[in-house]
Amino acid sequence: MHWKSCKTIGSKIFFYSSLIIIVGVFCFPFYWVIRTSLMDAVDAGSIPPRFFFSPILDNYREVLQESGFMLSMVNSIVVAVLTLAANLIVALPAAYIIARNRQKWLSFTILFFQMAPWIVLLLPWYIIFKQLGLYDTYIGLVLSNLTFMIPVTIWLMLGFFEDIPVEIEEAAWLDGCSRLGTFVRIVVPLVKGGIITICTLGFIWTWNIFLFPLVLSGYKTKTLPVMIYGFLADNQLDFGPLSAAAILITVPVIVFTLANQKYFRQGIALGGRK
Repeated sequence: MHWKSCKTIGSKIFFYSSLIIIVGVFCFPFYWVIRTSLMDAVDAGSIPPRFFFSPILDNYREVLQESGFMLSMVNSIVVAVLTLAANLIVALPAAYIIARNRQKWLSFTILFFQMAPWIVLLLPWYIIFKQLGLYDTYIGLVLSNLTFMIPVTIWLMLGFFEDIPVEIEEAAWLDGCSRLGTFVRIVVPLVKGGIITICTLGFIWTWNIFLFPLVLSGYKTKTLPVMIYGFLADNQLDFGPLSAAAILITVPVIVFTLANQKYFRQGIALGGRK
């Protein structure tokens, strides 16, 4: 009995020690960025690193006073909102039709084209957008984002639509509801968890995307990740403002994810079951 008790205690110590180490590895970069954002240039670049210092907010003040920061913030919000809205308008009906017609091969074909490396499409997009006048526009950035978001959304939403019994829709039709009305009023609310999951993942991806805006946007539509890239100049890193900017652009993602946390967990759980 004593041996079993010691073995159980040892297992718990090993489990929690491993858990602390794993969590620490993932959390340490965030701690380091927050720490650096509160340092002046001397402390931030000191070797060896300083763990005791007087925190300052000058780096945040410098970033917020940057002439292009608020414009880039607005650009990121507009691009993210337009991308999510357009994605739902196009991908939800497509996923619903594929699910009801049992054409999974079509969804796999759509997903297959999404597997191409993003950088392969950048040059064609740049040439086409230049010719069509879509370079440095919200429409151009939204279209480039939709190229990858629509296939993923269709693929993930198939299981949610397939779980809805057809009898529910047939009952609505008998009551005089049109097919479009049935889809909007009956089907869409039933897959709310999946939609919120897609919106959360899509917002995180669209908010943080760097490669597309770097090539396809100019001064007017520059997003936050591209604006932060401006802190890298002449092979010199201004660690304080760079870290402060990283913290500021991470806050909206954290708030959005926490606000949808309940439905996001449900959507991930249901999606994993399928």
